[in-house]
Amino acid sequence: MGLGALGAGLGLSEPAAAADLPWNKAAPVEYVRVCDAYGAGFFYLPGTETCLKVGGLVLAEYRGFDASYSINGGAFYANGVARPAGGFVPSPAQYTNARTRDAYGFGALGRIELDARTKSEWGTVRTFLRVDAYYGSSDNAATGSGGQLGNSWNGTAGTTAPRETTIVNKAFIQFAGLTAGRAQSLFDFYADAYNFANLRGSNATVALLSYTATFGDGWSASLSLEDQPSRRAAIGSTVAGSQAMPGGTRVPDIVGNVRLDQPWGAVQFSAAAHQVRATLFPATALSVPPTTYAFPNNTSNSYGFALQGGVQLNADVIAKGDKLWLQAAYEKGAFSYIAGNNISYAYGAVGQNRYMGSGITSEDYSFGWNPQINSDCVFTGAGSCEQQWGWAFVGAYKHYWIPTLSSAVFGSYAEVHYSDNAVAGVGGAVGVSNLKEGRVGTNLIWTPLRGFDIGAEFMYIHLDQTRPVGLASDTTLRAAGLPAFKSNNNEYETRIRVQRAF
Repeated sequence: MGLGALGAGLGLSEPAAAADLPWNKAAPVEYVRVCDAYGAGFFYLPGTETCLKVGGLVLAEYRGFDASYSINGGAFYANGVARPAGGFVPSPAQYTNARTRDAYGFGALGRIELDARTKSEWGTVRTFLRVDAYYGSSDNAATGSGGQLGNSWNGTAGTTAPRETTIVNKAFIQFAGLTAGRAQSLFDFYADAYNFANLRGSNATVALLSYTATFGDGWSASLSLEDQPSRRAAIGSTVAGSQAMPGGTRVPDIVGNVRLDQPWGAVQFSAAAHQVRATLFPATALSVPPTTYAFPNNTSNSYGFALQGGVQLNADVIAKGDKLWLQAAYEKGAFSYIAGNNISYAYGAVGQNRYMGSGITSEDYSFGWNPQINSDCVFTGAGSCEQQWGWAFVGAYKHYWIPTLSSAVFGSYAEVHYSDNAVAGVGGAVGVSNLKEGRVGTNLIWTPLRGFDIGAEFMYIHLDQTRPVGLASDTTLRAAGLPAFKSNNNEYETRIRVQRAF
């Protein structure tokens, strides 16, 4: 059998001549077109009228801090732990020695941003996505991964494991005044604009559904329904043998603001309503594993609120780009609105913690005598969950010495006050502490190229906490080998940061 017959038997035909082949004209090449409707960096997606901007950031940071011992007050301050006649002595599981704690750490962040915009007859449709991937060692590990595998040894005697994780930092759609998705809370104003380390004052990333109306002459007003778990703080208890937890969500936080933007700067007034659902359980129901069913001993449903005013002033008369920020906030039963960054530290979702609204710890790296995780309310022996109240002031100024060299000075001061019953430990458990916290810092940043920064920062933190009622005397603490209680603590931090945004 010839090759031609074999080909026919397999369904193949004789090769066609070039003149017999069909000829199709090549499709024209569509080059990427620049889109200048929304500023620099946008281009048209081929075949569409959508403009896309691709951006990102790479950040490397070295951090040095005090390697102090740590006593985990969050485990027994207003946490239903009974106070014995001789006073409560922290357990071995609540003490970490200084030797195993690190004095420096490294952090790295990689960020990708996509910003897509399309014109429509109803206005621009915007879609924004920001994805962050973190690595952190030592205290920087607090910005890292969800959890660690259980250790077979006492974790308080070991070093801190590095962590890494990837999170969706922002993801939202905007259209005709509507914003839906995960975005910056509309309550926020300064939101850590200049500082590397954290300050107090609201800086919250939340899931939301909001509407903003603009009125001309720089005026706007916004109303937002925001995810309550992103603002959820802890619940305390001074009832011996009973511990408290937040209840399940029923109503989102309701946030509104009125804002004025002008060439000289901006002014914003914000308000929020926050539902506080609290449940008191027998401690045996919350132990791991539980030994009794989680039947509530007591429940509470109430509302907290927060108010804030802020002003930002352009100071180009001093140097081009100079800005001054001032803001003050008051809250009752809504601690998150003065707490600080809700995703940056140990209480954030990346730490698998339910208390994102408790914000940053009172002392970074759990330095020294750590007070309680701040709560929206505390159950006491008086029978109710009594709300705390607090306030925070934030100020910051950025100055350009020359166009490529700038520095900022910033600080925050916050106070948190609990009810007399909660402080006194009414109910037989260790009481809660009232707190006064100051943070002040400065940084110097060199920008040799647009978007490329090399900077150094120093931060000082001072905490003044009342001695928790029911804690053992200093003599008893020292006899157990523990340090005496310190109501005043001073902490110092340094950071060196290199980052490139594009």
